[in-house]
Amino acid sequence: MHTQVIDQGELHNDGGVISAKAFAGFQGLIYKTAGISMSEAKKSLVSGRLAKRLRALNFKSYDEYLEYITKGEGAGNGELQIFIDLLTTNETYFFREPQHFDFLKKEILARHEPGKLLRIWSAASSSGEEAYTLAIILSETLGINANWEIVGTDISTEMIKAARQGIYNEHRVRLVEKDMRHKYMLRGTGDYHGFVAIAPEIKKHVTFEHYNLVESPPRKEIFDVIFCRNVLIYFSQETKIRVLERLCKHLKTGSYLMTGHSESLHGMLPQLLAVKPSVYLKKDLHGKMTL
Repeated sequence: MHTQVIDQGELHNDGGVISAKAFAGFQGLIYKTAGISMSEAKKSLVSGRLAKRLRALNFKSYDEYLEYITKGEGAGNGELQIFIDLLTTNETYFFREPQHFDFLKKEILARHEPGKLLRIWSAASSSGEEAYTLAIILSETLGINANWEIVGTDISTEMIKAARQGIYNEHRVRLVEKDMRHKYMLRGTGDYHGFVAIAPEIKKHVTFEHYNLVESPPRKEIFDVIFCRNVLIYFSQETKIRVLERLCKHLKTGSYLMTGHSESLHGMLPQLLAVKPSVYLKKDLHGKMTL
């Protein structure tokens, strides 16, 4: 699924009141580093999420912390990435928004040429549930030893670590059919009771990397399908277009981009043709489609 700016939950702040200047600084910094537009409505949530860093670093105000990560030692010692991680959170589980996976099976995989490499990018993969869901579907449809690979990327280094580990509580896998759990997941025991781990046969097809959709260098791969769901909604219009242009450069003509159901791309890029809600086909700029 994705990593997104925090938007829900009760967070308690004991780090003092965040000043208008500090919040404006945090707004500008998260926009500059991650392309995320953060409204005034997020002020109390942001202050609550950053409060633990103030306590850990013995800062008395958010202004001190802002100074530390922009001009002080924190600008070069990894604290900026911690800041980004703290202002993002994962809200995801296996087989979320199943219409996309149904389209993948019935319209894309059904036409896939056997033996040909199929490559999918989970471009806001959070802790890996979306990427591993795709891996299960490809294993079921094309075969676990077929020629396919999945790349999962996220802006949060903590989420990438979790994705590589591939261990989830049973609530996260509640929509996975029982026979699929048996084939592709290992049930935890002892201290891991109530958890499952992704089987090695699946993990060998999936790689995870830290990646910023706004700022990271272009990737080398060209993909058959890109999932970028429920993250564009947090970007400004200008940043959305920039990210979409970058994604399209890595998508084959005649291939598909999947977005979140609340994210309309109407009129943003002429080469993206809506074929179903939140499913877009990449055509060439002359309107020709290669299927």
